[in-house]
Amino acid sequence: MGTSDSSETLDEVDRLQKLAWADRRPSSVPLFIFGALAILSTPLEYTDLSMWRLFYWLIAGPTGFLLCAAWYRHRRSVIGVGTGRGSYMKTGIVLLVWFLLAFPLWLIALPTIGIALLVIAVQQRNTYLAVCAACFGVIGFLETIFTFDNMLYRLAHYFGLFKSTDGYFNGAPTIVGVVWGLLMIAAGLVARKREVNAANA
Repeated sequence: MGTSDSSETLDEVDRLQKLAWADRRPSSVPLFIFGALAILSTPLEYTDLSMWRLFYWLIAGPTGFLLCAAWYRHRRSVIGVGTGRGSYMKTGIVLLVWFLLAFPLWLIALPTIGIALLVIAVQQRNTYLAVCAACFGVIGFLETIFTFDNMLYRLAHYFGLFKSTDGYFNGAPTIVGVVWGLLMIAAGLVARKREVNAANA
């Protein structure tokens, strides 16, 4: 085999690796799923003290990983390309068990979900997903302690948009949840474009 043949073979291997990576959709699928779950949580903001939203993430978090696992299993059966490193199925099951057995994790469910997604991203050497997972965890923690809600409350009070005794308005948590979910989905769209470009390169 000559030098040119070796070079062509390496180029073809590199092309097939990029195509397999793109077909696996390593970043877009989890971002779409968890973005949608964030948006679906917003109706629960209208319940007392948002406690139902806490319980929502105890179930939705593990379910998100199981949905990712189901997608990749279906993908593997269709085109023969799986998830790569990291197991969404195992992560979802372990996370659910942790939530059931460790009550303190209930208070930090969102950061815990972000950390679990970050671990998978690191195992996959997926920098983009790792950054998005870290942002999910940080934003989730800040939302858990009502940081963004309070910022909106103060802005509304400052501009006189809502005249109430405490300066608060009920729609703030919903706005935060929708924007957060849409940002995750937007990140998923960017990831999908990167995956398509990698496949066509």
